[in-house]
Amino acid sequence: MYIYLDIIKEFSCEMCGQCCRNDWQVTMDEESYSRNALLFKERGREEEFSKAFIPITGKGELGEYAYIAKKTSGGCWFLAEDHLCLLQGEAGHSHLDAVCQTYPRYPMNTARGMELTLSFSCPAVIKLVSRIEPIKILRSEEPPMVILPNNYVVHIFPEQQSIYNPLHYYFEIEHHLLDIIQCRQITIGERIQLLKETIWKIDDLKKDDTLGQKLNSIIYTNYELMDGKEAITQSTEHCTPEILMENFFVNFIFKKPFYLYGLQKGIDLIEKIWQAIESVRKHADNLPKDMEDISQSIMELELQYSHNRKSLLT
Repeated sequence: MYIYLDIIKEFSCEMCGQCCRNDWQVTMDEESYSRNALLFKERGREEEFSKAFIPITGKGELGEYAYIAKKTSGGCWFLAEDHLCLLQGEAGHSHLDAVCQTYPRYPMNTARGMELTLSFSCPAVIKLVSRIEPIKILRSEEPPMVILPNNYVVHIFPEQQSIYNPLHYYFEIEHHLLDIIQCRQITIGERIQLLKETIWKIDDLKKDDTLGQKLNSIIYTNYELMDGKEAITQSTEHCTPEILMENFFVNFIFKKPFYLYGLQKGIDLIEKIWQAIESVRKHADNLPKDMEDISQSIMELELQYSHNRKSLLT
């Protein structure tokens, strides 16, 4: 089973080169490193290879053997002036390391099947989600895109958690949190507050045989609360800051931070990100500037979450 946000099928790389200029380290496994070593040796460019591909010294993360060097002016070693990848042009897309082949796609291995979304650090993705329609979760027996085998970002198996741990019911919790964040009868600030209150209540549940029943009670009460709210009149032909933030938080929750870091740390992450985005919105003086600044803030926060998560978790 493939479970994915509908934006997956609509994504197309605009070849802006932004991902190749980001302040991150593109790493690769030993197989990819050896594949490039052979390519450059066949072309008599061993010296360039030694400068472009740097083995990681010390203990790296699983699957990280080397990284691609940056130019002195910034940007990836292989980024051309026309924003295209010189390595891809020379050897083809399938030759690239898993990071470059996959980004901005975000594949997750879960008990429900493979789940897929996109990274909001990509400008093309931000354009894609700057729409009025709510993001939908789709299910299919067929993959929505070509996927590299075993190239998962995270692994999510709630049934491995104790039945006395709320995370045992993670998928039910995630589904409810997504419903809250897409409840347009209340403001985005009120939705974030309801998220926080819901997580606090779930985290405080007594860890006994009644946990599942009490969890259902919390969820049912929230739906009654949301259903009782009058719809906010929104007559707009264009995406608004509230809708863009809604779409961002839908994607963020779908990436499973509550499972990866726990309920309390997960809501702390959302609170920190929300405050950062709100501080930007308060200083904007018109809608186009508001959208531009919030889009930039979202891309930076997403990049920080993906590649400098410790600073957000602190």
